[in-house]
Amino acid sequence: MKLWIRLAIVIFVITTIVIEIVLFVVKPQVKNRYSSLLGEKLKSTAAASAVAINGDEFKELNFSDRSILSHPSFLHIKNQLSKTRSNLSLKEDIYTLTLINSGTAIFGITTNPKSYTGDTLHLINVIHKDALNETYNQNKCIYTELYTDQYGTWISGLAPILDNRGKVVGIVQVDNSLATVQALLSQIDKSILLVQIIFIPFTILLSITIAMFFTKPIKEVSKRINKLSLGDYSENIKTKSSGEIKEIYDAAENLRTTILEQQRKIFETVTNLQTAKEKAEAASRMKSEFLAMISHEIRTPLNLILGGLEVIKYELEDDKLKEIEDILDSIKQGSERLIRTVEMIVLYSDLASGSYNVKVKPVNINKLFFGLVENYKKVAEEKKLMLNTDCTSTTGIIKTDERLLEESLRHIIDNAFKFTKNGSITLCIEKEGEGIKIIVQDTGIGISKEFMGEFYKPFRQEDMTIGRGFEGNGLGLAIAKKCCDANGFDLQVVSEKNEGTNVMIHIGKEKLFHE
Repeated sequence: MKLWIRLAIVIFVITTIVIEIVLFVVKPQVKNRYSSLLGEKLKSTAAASAVAINGDEFKELNFSDRSILSHPSFLHIKNQLSKTRSNLSLKEDIYTLTLINSGTAIFGITTNPKSYTGDTLHLINVIHKDALNETYNQNKCIYTELYTDQYGTWISGLAPILDNRGKVVGIVQVDNSLATVQALLSQIDKSILLVQIIFIPFTILLSITIAMFFTKPIKEVSKRINKLSLGDYSENIKTKSSGEIKEIYDAAENLRTTILEQQRKIFETVTNLQTAKEKAEAASRMKSEFLAMISHEIRTPLNLILGGLEVIKYELEDDKLKEIEDILDSIKQGSERLIRTVEMIVLYSDLASGSYNVKVKPVNINKLFFGLVENYKKVAEEKKLMLNTDCTSTTGIIKTDERLLEESLRHIIDNAFKFTKNGSITLCIEKEGEGIKIIVQDTGIGISKEFMGEFYKPFRQEDMTIGRGFEGNGLGLAIAKKCCDANGFDLQVVSEKNEGTNVMIHIGKEKLFHE
């Protein structure tokens, strides 16, 4: 539902409630005022009727004697009262009363077809009684509130009948019954209801007009924001407004200018990023070219050195070879170590930059694993370490990059042998649910808790001092982690200082090859 409709409904409801409250307060006052006006009318009618009656003739009539019904004075006065009743279209009777005492009166001349002349009226209602006595005693015209006597419920107007000496000799009373009063009040209710019904369309129209007036600025702001959402950042037409609406206009304009400013900064940033990207790509190309060049420039002379060493060994006689064999072996080991270091740096760089091209193919993991185990048996014998492979089971073929898997296992196993001086090393490959788990466990020096978050970082060792007890460039676990990530394997390391290390490679079931 649109905002202006909601606002119009709210305004209509509030206006209707206010009108109802006003009518609730005013209606009783109107009715009271109308009752007062009705009483004044009855009082005026009674006064006019009383003035028309000759008081001297009236006091000569003996209302206890039924024979006066044909008396000329009686008939004259009755005729006058009947004309007044007819002219004013009064439903109820106009009649005279003569007060016998403070609590009793006698009916005199009546305009009702049924004559009550001579009948005694016992004043049982205090309101009526006090009104009659006040009219007699104070010679004044008055009207009563609604009261109930033995004949019904009435509102009455009373006026004194005076003789030529100004003495009250009787009273003219004009009545309206409760039914008449209620009919008149009901007519007022109908009139008020009719006004309410007529007023409803005007209230609806007023509510819609006010709602449209107040929501027009909001619609303008909404149009501005829609323009912004559609990418139209042209300058907005200035609109006269004040208060909160002006704040909304200003906020929309601030949003427009902010977006333009942010766009300018974004374009600058994109341009800078593009430049930086081009520089980074150039630097990456330079790095790759540099590493390839360094690898070539180092490997080529080292291969020549190694080839030369083999020639020297072949050419020397046994007795002379023994004299320099240690030197030649040291040169060979140093050269191979240098070649290996360069290869590790190049591989880590390719994996870290994402430039390594992963080549997935079916690999017999048992064959690869047992081939590695075979290579490390001699190392275990030289270091007098127990090599345990009893936990190995047949596992099948997996989909992987064989070089990356072999590299990760070599670095993990190398670390196990490097950091284990005595004890044992366990190499296992086994089923794990629907996948495969490779375990390399040693009883070496372990890893401290402080270093547990660092060993995947390149060129980091727990002991980085010059006099450290272990060789290495700190790339082993870093490369193993990168290789496992590239293959989609999960590498997990559990270790405590001086308690050994347990490294596990988890290979998920999705990596298993099914023909």
